Amino acid sequence: MARVDAMDGFSSVVTKGSWDSLVLDSEVPVLVEFYASWCGPCRMVHRIMDEIAEEYDGQIKCFVLNTDDDLEVAENYEIKAVPVVLLFKNGKKCESVVGTMPKDFYIAAINRAMES
Repeated sequence: MARVDAMDGFSSVVTKGSWDSLVLDSEVPVLVEFYASWCGPCRMVHRIMDEIAEEYDGQIKCFVLNTDDDLEVAENYEIKAVPVVLLFKNGKKCESVVGTMPKDFYIAAINRAMES
């Protein structure tokens, strides 16, 4: 994955303009972290997402979306607070993890999506 996030991680940035092609049209499951630059807990989730991006390289894609910059996308998925991680498969939201959770929560969501 390209290192394009301002947080210097492995997750790539997705925006309103790239949402459909990168998330909805993806042939592999996609994990998207909705975050804000001012959000302390989001930094912890970023680290987990980076680990997952490395561990699942080639099996899933990981992206981050700054809700302050792309509020419309966040509103479309009823994101009211950050961090929220959504997992998409075949263009549809299939899992969500709200708040800062242990890595196992995200792994379990990924495994459920991959098995479905």
